[in-house]
Amino acid sequence: MAMPSARTRIIGTQLYKYNIAGFLHWGYNFYYNQFSHGYVNPFTITDGEYFAAAGDEFSVYPGIGGVALPSLRLKLFHDALQDLSALKLCESLYDRDFVLKLMEEDQMPITFKEYPRDINYLPTLREKVNAAIAAKICK
Repeated sequence: MAMPSARTRIIGTQLYKYNIAGFLHWGYNFYYNQFSHGYVNPFTITDGEYFAAAGDEFSVYPGIGGVALPSLRLKLFHDALQDLSALKLCESLYDRDFVLKLMEEDQMPITFKEYPRDINYLPTLREKVNAAIAAKICK
């Protein structure tokens, strides 16, 4: 909630560019306030009573019968991992330099501090990557 969707999804390109195998994220479903002094309802208290940025404490919400309801952030993270997979497939068909050029053509270099914030960047990148993959596979 506290971050734009593109900021969550860009992690796929960042993981690709810097060859990062993984990372540790502290919160999956922390439904408590700071220091776990009390339970919070994630549907009404999104920041753990001023503990974290809104929505940052949980990737899933409690559903009926114990079924987890995915957050928008979790869905965007899934998209980021799909982007990462597509970038790796494209690299296997071409080479790493080809993919990095697709990622950064007409854009600033992607770092962890600076990255394209245009809402169309990631869908456009995926179109380019998907087209490059199709060009090799559908020959």
